Amino acid sequence: MDNTPKQGRTAMLSVDDRQDLTELENSMVNIIKIFHSYSGENCKLRKGDLKELINTQLSTFVKQIQDSETLDIIFTDLDENHDQEIDFSEYAALIAMVTSACHKSFHED
Repeated sequence: MDNTPKQGRTAMLSVDDRQDLTELENSMVNIIKIFHSYSGENCKLRKGDLKELINTQLSTFVKQIQDSETLDIIFTDLDENHDQEIDFSEYAALIAMVTSACHKSFHED
């Protein structure tokens, strides 16, 4: 039996391993892959990257960002360490907030 914690195995996942993942684990892998497809070499999102990600990947759940003032507010709220970039944990906070808001709307229907 493999006692390696799942987070230790995540970095070692290959395409073949994805068939063994649960639906939730596959969703997590997709969240990671989407982050990496928008982040630069340093694995961080700049303001423009975040805008493109939100407008492309979250356009059904989040109103498209048209103006820079709205983007500035979102970016500042997410950028906890004030380094003018969004790292993965800050991005994960965005995903958690949007998911939580969507969950609430499921109960309103």
